[in-house]
Amino acid sequence: MSSLVLLKLFLAPCFVVFVSIIQGRWGDGVGGRLIGLPVTTAPFILIIYIQEGHTFAARAAHGVIVGQIALIAYCWVYAMTVSRMSWAPSLAMGTVAGLITGAVVTSFEIPLVALLLTVTGIWAAAMKFWPTYSTSLRLSNPPGWELPARVLITIILILILTGFANVLGPRVAGALSTYPVIISVLGAFSHRRYGPNATNATLHGLMKSLPIATFIMSVLTITL
Repeated sequence: MSSLVLLKLFLAPCFVVFVSIIQGRWGDGVGGRLIGLPVTTAPFILIIYIQEGHTFAARAAHGVIVGQIALIAYCWVYAMTVSRMSWAPSLAMGTVAGLITGAVVTSFEIPLVALLLTVTGIWAAAMKFWPTYSTSLRLSNPPGWELPARVLITIILILILTGFANVLGPRVAGALSTYPVIISVLGAFSHRRYGPNATNATLHGLMKSLPIATFIMSVLTITL
């Protein structure tokens, strides 16, 4: 198992615990804003830089920006369906949208300037047409088993996605690499326990932070 997968298996569950605690204290929107920051992707770029050199790391940072197109599609479709469906079909719809978009965008070489314009335009459109939702604070407290369950499901999802990517080839690997594991786990649990508004607030918070991640990855792409 590669060091990158091991790092993901360590960082992602830790981040799930951290964001779950933050959401419980300061709300789902704040948790979503944290998820939108490159807290997990930046360490991957660092490891790639150490292992493969600056050219490979720059390409990886560029790939993160490409993946944001799929992430935006995932978040918007998920948000549009979350108030009309239960957590499972709405998560499935977002997943399909994200993976299809990921398969398309990862099959092209997109220059950085064109990529940034595309990401910015799609992000702005998604934010403009974001569905309305209530921002009232939730009052329920989750049972003790829920946080360990979130961590376990996060680990299982990472192992499944990694396994499929290794078997099904580079294009599928590119699409699967765009899949947002952390927001899927947190969103599904929030929807199931607290209702669609909690998931929508988390997704919207992520979208608000996305330009920061785009800027950081753009700087890394240019400077590495």
